[in-house]
Amino acid sequence: MNIKILWLSIIVAVGFPSVNWATETKTELVLLKEFLDPGSLIKKGRTCNEVFIIKKGRDYPDLRDMRNKFCEGEYSLTLDGPPGTTVTVYGQFFFGEERGYLTLTKTDSRRVWLWDLEDFKSEQWLIAEANKDTGAYEVFYHAGLNFKMNLGSVKWDEIP
Repeated sequence: MNIKILWLSIIVAVGFPSVNWATETKTELVLLKEFLDPGSLIKKGRTCNEVFIIKKGRDYPDLRDMRNKFCEGEYSLTLDGPPGTTVTVYGQFFFGEERGYLTLTKTDSRRVWLWDLEDFKSEQWLIAEANKDTGAYEVFYHAGLNFKMNLGSVKWDEIP
């Protein structure tokens, strides 16, 4: 009888909290870099970062840790989090707007994936419905020279 109570206590102690943990949504931005030259993963003794994860609330005024000048490529991104999650990606360091920026707001609970960061009309909000590849979102793009190749900073919960 004591063993049954012990097992029941373990199931209750471990089982119920894990159900609550499973419903938590992580909120993060993942920047992915596709290199134009496959040999650029390692150049001049440096390793190029392919993936950079930015947790919610952590603004990055300077993405030089990720952006290596010897590693040319194009960025794509994914955004996870609850509806209403907003992030702005700038083409210039310290949140400068001269080299372009993209503001993305999730409108449902599914992951948003943007393959081409320049695939939007400049100076217009676009509302995109969910499809088989991505969740629903709203995006505003301010064009800049080679924006998708030169990301410089990231700021959460800001619409310039």
